[in-house]
Amino acid sequence: MTPLNTSKATAPLPILSIACGSAQRLGASAVLVMPEGPMEWDLVRSVATGGVDFLIASSSDRQVEAIRKAGLVAIELEPSEAAIAERVTLALIEAVANDQLKAGARVVVVYSGFEAEALDSISVIRLGEHLERLTARDLRALETSVPFDTLKAVVDAGVEIGREGREGKAVGSLIVVGDARNVLARTRPLGFDPFKGYKRKERNVRDLRVREAIKEIAQMDGAFVVARDGTVEAACRLIDAPVAGLTLPKGLGTRHWAAAAITSVTQAVAVVVSQSNGTVRIFQDGDVILRIAPMRHARAMKWQDAESEPGEPRAPREREKPPRTPENGPLRRPGRADGPERDAPQDGSE
Repeated sequence: MTPLNTSKATAPLPILSIACGSAQRLGASAVLVMPEGPMEWDLVRSVATGGVDFLIASSSDRQVEAIRKAGLVAIELEPSEAAIAERVTLALIEAVANDQLKAGARVVVVYSGFEAEALDSISVIRLGEHLERLTARDLRALETSVPFDTLKAVVDAGVEIGREGREGKAVGSLIVVGDARNVLARTRPLGFDPFKGYKRKERNVRDLRVREAIKEIAQMDGAFVVARDGTVEAACRLIDAPVAGLTLPKGLGTRHWAAAAITSVTQAVAVVVSQSNGTVRIFQDGDVILRIAPMRHARAMKWQDAESEPGEPRAPREREKPPRTPENGPLRRPGRADGPERDAPQDGSE
């Protein structure tokens, strides 16, 4: 991180020129700019020379439109009060998901590190170290079952639950996304449902306020059920699905077995937050397909491939769900293995 003593009026162009030159010398793929407010985008474009791509991240719809009108590449972010390190991470995730950056690329980032609303800092980030195994293929694979925007919102909520906990205590959670009708048929209420009675538009997981509510309700027992469009259909649900024939990595508890069970008999995807260490695991068809290891203190989260135990192939069994179609087909995933039978209802606890 390099502080530069420049005024707000003159800071943007000099520091962007330095960033562009640094990117050329280092062989970086792009310069990522994290402005805190509007800029003279035509002047910014004049600095973006030498074959280095400029990516501008903004949460303002008006600024995103102005950036694109100036011929620059905009990265749309949701409004957030998170620390700059986390916002940079989110911008990089979006860029990789949109194929604007490749996994392992080197990026020069320009942001406000010392004085608000002034671009005064430069960092050089290698994505292979910052985001580890996150790739566009991973994100798009998940989108084949649940729309990307919905799944990303759920995963974001899960990562925040795992990283932050609630009121100083570690919190685990289970969120089942997609195929809501069949999922609800396999669950029953544990008691009071905090989302009951609200209009659909008031309980969509893409709304930051709804995600905050999920983080609070996660302290209660039971699972969340979320529809493909992001609507939270129910909370505090007891999952009652068979786990016979399923196998999970050692050390995973009841919450993970519930996720494996419900995804094995429906077309849903389940996002599980481990209470013990905050790790987020994503399940489909009864298997862990992706593991996200949380990184504390606003550092980047890591998207990692699942670690599974070897075993004998499982014999085909009758599935209680409709055939797959090209639109909602399954993810490519590791094979399964036989495991112990467990018949007790799963309540979503770890």
